[in-house]
Amino acid sequence: MGNERDEALEMFCTVMEMKEKKKALYEDAMSTCPDQVGIETFRMLRDSEVQHLKHVQETYEEIKKGKVWADACKYHQAEDEDRQALLRRIAEEHGKMPMACLDDVVAIETGLQLENSSIVFLQKQAEISKDQMAREFIDRLLTEEREHYILLADLKYYYVDPEAWFMEKSRSRLDGA
Repeated sequence: MGNERDEALEMFCTVMEMKEKKKALYEDAMSTCPDQVGIETFRMLRDSEVQHLKHVQETYEEIKKGKVWADACKYHQAEDEDRQALLRRIAEEHGKMPMACLDDVVAIETGLQLENSSIVFLQKQAEISKDQMAREFIDRLLTEEREHYILLADLKYYYVDPEAWFMEKSRSRLDGA
C-alpha cells in the first residue's frame, strides 16, 4: 500500500512540475504576444493551468495525509468555455486575421510539445495504475491536457493560415450563404 502511495505522490510531483512549466510558458507568451487573439488564448490556457494546478495540489495534499483516492479525488467541473464556442467567438470579434507572428508560433510549438509530454506521461500512469479512482483522476487530467493540445493546434492554424482558419471557424461559405 505504501508503495502505491509513494508512486502516486511521485506522479503528482511530476504533474505539478509539468503544469508549472506550461503556466510559465503561457504567461511569457501572453506578455510578449502583440495579437489580441493570441493574448486571449494564452491567458485562457494560463488560467486553466493555474486552476488545474490548484486542484492537483489539493489532491496531492490529501493523498500525502494518507487519504485513499476515493476520499482525495473530488470531481471538479471544468469551468472552461467550450473550445468551439471560444473559437467562433474569437472569429466573430476579430474578423480577418493578421499575418502570423513567428514568436507566437514558436511559443505554440513549445506548448504543443509540453502538452504532448503531459499526455504521454499521464497515459503511462493510467496504464500502470491499479486503483480505479486514480485512473479516473488521471483520465480527467488527460482530458484537460488533450483539450489544451487541441486549442494550441487551432491557434497555430490561426497563425499559419488565418484566412482558412477564419473560413472554418466562422462557418463562412464561399458562396456567401
